[in-house]
Amino acid sequence: MAETKIEWADYTFNHVIGCSKVSAGCANCYAEADFDKRRGIAQWGPHGTRVMTTDSYWKKPLTWDRKAAKEGVRRRVFCASLADVFEDWQGNVRDSKGNAALICDACGSINRGEDGTEFCQCSRYKPRMEWASMADVRRRLFDLICRTPNLDWMLLTKRPENALQMMVDAGLYASANPSLPCPQPNLWIGTSVENQEAADERIPMLLNVPSVVRFLSCEPLLGPVDLASVKNPGGENWSRINVLHRWTDGTTSTGIDWIIVGGESGPNARPMHPDWARSLRDQCHSAGVPFLFKQFGEFVDELHPATNNLGFEKSDDSFVKYQRQYPGGEVVDYEGLFMHRVGKKAAGRLLDGVSHDGFPSIVSS
Repeated sequence: MAETKIEWADYTFNHVIGCSKVSAGCANCYAEADFDKRRGIAQWGPHGTRVMTTDSYWKKPLTWDRKAAKEGVRRRVFCASLADVFEDWQGNVRDSKGNAALICDACGSINRGEDGTEFCQCSRYKPRMEWASMADVRRRLFDLICRTPNLDWMLLTKRPENALQMMVDAGLYASANPSLPCPQPNLWIGTSVENQEAADERIPMLLNVPSVVRFLSCEPLLGPVDLASVKNPGGENWSRINVLHRWTDGTTSTGIDWIIVGGESGPNARPMHPDWARSLRDQCHSAGVPFLFKQFGEFVDELHPATNNLGFEKSDDSFVKYQRQYPGGEVVDYEGLFMHRVGKKAAGRLLDGVSHDGFPSIVSS
């Protein structure tokens, strides 16, 4: 949970571990599989647990910030890969040892409860420590973001409807007025869009959140997405150019500035039709918006170069024969294409032989 192999980030940071599934994109959640089912660190679900990461871990972004300042290069931090910053979770937060995470009403420090301390030592009056909530941890996170101006924090959520009010409640934004400029120049807000249903629901809410950069993570991409069919809050259709194109005064974006696309990986991965990725690539190109293709995932179609090692000619007949020869195997008939599981590494991240590594042109000052 620090330096990362994710193509669109330099680091990952998680304020807490734990989340709840909300849509089809969550079905094969790798974070739940690893940190709940395998390690037992946090329990997923609305009645589960949320575990705050350690104090030493929270100090890492300060080191990253100093390094970025020294090098004169901005670094991108993905937050959060193991949680959702804007989850409306009302329970108390535990520390990394399973104890109550405590907050001091006087100094605001959190995570002093590991030794069972009842009072904070910040003053001679010894203010009482209380159980910390997710709202307390969010305030701590936003304070960290403000203290690391050389890092661009990319907050990715499946709950954009909560983002603005939660940032107002935490004191990061002064008003829940989406027309006001974004007051935090190193904060990017993105939402996950796995299919048209998610696009229709989440994009209008994302566009109501002031941000210097707004982005979509279409991973895992589970269906086609036409941005021109997304309706604005008044019920009218936006044109594709209006959804994607941004008009900016230098502090606030008014559209979607960046789109990331990728297929699903893992043992239960679902195939991504290559035409879905091509469509989003072309929509971005027509609007002049950067496009990043992260990966195909586990499956590719019969025309992909990764199928060369299968030992037969790449044609529909060959794949039909292969499927009949190995019924129930790794080849599946998927919306007119035969998709073959070749693995994430072999599938790669070239779309029609081209690497797409677009990033937003806005840089924080």
